[in-house]
Amino acid sequence: MNVLGFLTMSSVMLYISSYINLIYRYNKKIKKIREAPKIPKKCKVEIKEPEVKKFEKKLIHLKSFNKSFFYSNVSSLKIERNGFLTRIYSGTYDIRSNTIHLIDNFEFPYELNHMSSTFYDGKSYYSGFSQKGIGDGLNEGYTELLAGRYFHKNDSYPVETKITSNLEKIIDKDKMEEFYYTANLYDLVKELEQYDSRENVLDFIHCVDVISFIVDNFILRKLYYHILIKCMKKVNLYLLKWYAIKQKKLLDDNIISNKQCYNDVVRYSKRLVQLSNLDSIKYKVLDKKLITQEIKKVLDY
Repeated sequence: MNVLGFLTMSSVMLYISSYINLIYRYNKKIKKIREAPKIPKKCKVEIKEPEVKKFEKKLIHLKSFNKSFFYSNVSSLKIERNGFLTRIYSGTYDIRSNTIHLIDNFEFPYELNHMSSTFYDGKSYYSGFSQKGIGDGLNEGYTELLAGRYFHKNDSYPVETKITSNLEKIIDKDKMEEFYYTANLYDLVKELEQYDSRENVLDFIHCVDVISFIVDNFILRKLYYHILIKCMKKVNLYLLKWYAIKQKKLLDDNIISNKQCYNDVVRYSKRLVQLSNLDSIKYKVLDKKLITQEIKKVLDY
């Protein structure tokens, strides 16, 4: 087989495997989220790597930061620079070997956030908002959001980051950070059950996973844009509905006025993801009529 034939065959195989993986993810039903692990408090350990010390100094005093996960993992953390994995990715965190692979220090805060929010018992892992491949989209988005918030690093996962930023407006910042750093997807789901059925909350998480699988790959965006649009519309409507319910509760408790409630929800609707800057195509994922209907339905206008 000549080089051209090999490349053509490789492309076809990649297309087929991507399609199978996507269809598996799209049809996958989340049935169970496991409770977050509890591990004993870990004493402070000596840290020699300057970038890790800088990370510790920045976050260690946050109430939401989990010192147990951090010191437990950092005590055996391995750091490899310019290895095979970093020829493909600018940085990765390998949960099983507790190893960060890097090209340069720019990705360090992002990967250290992954490390600091991870528990691995040799069989199962919990990492931020991800467990057993569930919640990967939320996890990557919020990891990037935190790297930007505390280390001014924002260059990856823009769609996932915006979704989690909008979700944080419903959950509240301190609580969501605490859920993340304790690998507590379970309590995040319970928190959202104030606003919707468990089935819909799990569907939201699933849709974000599918979006994340497609949106960061130029070829997949072109091939499966119809799935991307469908999932993005559902995610936007879930977020809008939950935020509106939250504001309605504040209104019913006389904490905010009728006018403020309506204005807050309208303002929030403008934060929803539009997907307009990804390609030359402008994906229509925001339907003004649907948004207006959702606001009126929840607020009884």
